[in-house]
Amino acid sequence: ILSPLSPILYHANMDKLQLYRKRSKQLYYAFVLSLTITFLACLPLYFYFKLPVHPDLSRSMFFFLSVMGLAILPIGLLIKKRAFPVDSSKDPYWSYTATRRYFWLFLLSLVPFAFSFIVFIVFALIEVLLLGYVLSLCGLILVRPKEEDVR
Repeated sequence: ILSPLSPILYHANMDKLQLYRKRSKQLYYAFVLSLTITFLACLPLYFYFKLPVHPDLSRSMFFFLSVMGLAILPIGLLIKKRAFPVDSSKDPYWSYTATRRYFWLFLLSLVPFAFSFIVFIVFALIEVLLLGYVLSLCGLILVRPKEEDVR
């Protein structure tokens, strides 16, 4: 049923969609920025906490992190494929639903960096921290918000 208010309501919904897309990109950039700031803050600390570490420990942590990252990236892509798109015309809480899904996807993408950060705190392995940063950044890039995620 079309009413005289239909075009106005349609425009209001489109304005909300555009605003939401802008806010979801800001949430994405906040995650990327927090990841980068944490990584850059750890770099100067390496010279203070550098310890002699057995090469086998370094290689095993590097290998474990590589396997973890290569397992988490496809899982994140699969979840994004199944969780999106969110239809704003059918779900009355579409913005909450989409934000929640983005948040958990971004958090899943940061798991390699979180593991490497813990390893860095305990053993001061800079190469593991660098790999965790690269894997998490790649994961964030792969699950970034797109226009077609919310219709």
